[in-house]
Amino acid sequence: MTTTVAERPLPYRSELPYTYAFGHFAAIEALTHRPQAVQALFAHGGLAPQWRTALRAVAERAGVNIVWDDATVTRLRRHAQVACIAQVAKSAEVADPDKDHVVLIAPSHAGNVGSAIRSLVAFGFTDLVLVAPRVDAWGPHVIRASVGLRFALRCQIVASAAEYLLDHPDRRHYSFSAGATAELRDVGFEHPLALWFGPEWAPDGALETAPPTATPVSIAVLPHVESLNLATAVSLAAYHARR
Repeated sequence: MTTTVAERPLPYRSELPYTYAFGHFAAIEALTHRPQAVQALFAHGGLAPQWRTALRAVAERAGVNIVWDDATVTRLRRHAQVACIAQVAKSAEVADPDKDHVVLIAPSHAGNVGSAIRSLVAFGFTDLVLVAPRVDAWGPHVIRASVGLRFALRCQIVASAAEYLLDHPDRRHYSFSAGATAELRDVGFEHPLALWFGPEWAPDGALETAPPTATPVSIAVLPHVESLNLATAVSLAAYHARR
């Protein structure tokens, strides 16, 4: 496979047609799940020997050449410990209508979304939907927080919940809210389903945005805790839904 290497890769901006997977873990996931999308693979001489071996093996299987370029890695990276960067082409994605979905309403924190993605993939969810306004789904912060597993799922972007429901009718919906009477451990999930979560600043927003037929679900916590972190709530819900 012939890779396309930009003459001078640009620092990331959301309008660019490509993104970056910073670090060997994320780069290896990009090479594993989307080898044809990897346009370039830059490595720094400071990459540890054991990770050189792992990276070479995965890159060889993917048909991608490693470009040993300290200057490019140093210029693009945001942390000194990053010694490998994959440049990956973006693509528009649509959630599989036959799979279960997770819907995040107006998520604004890249770390939360990335951490949620890591758990979703771990529990067998491969389809995520972000309802605008939302974080950049291809942003390097999301990719790094997901440890590269962003490349292992589809992420559909929609302008509104109505758009999502139009694209994906005929499924069971579950909206997560601290005030719901049905507790997570008691809910029998029916598939295909959609798990709805409100934004970080208004976790009960899923109740207002999900369809009226959605089953409201709560995750039991001690009374002095108002709500869970978004990524934690998504992880718990995905685990139980898969059981």
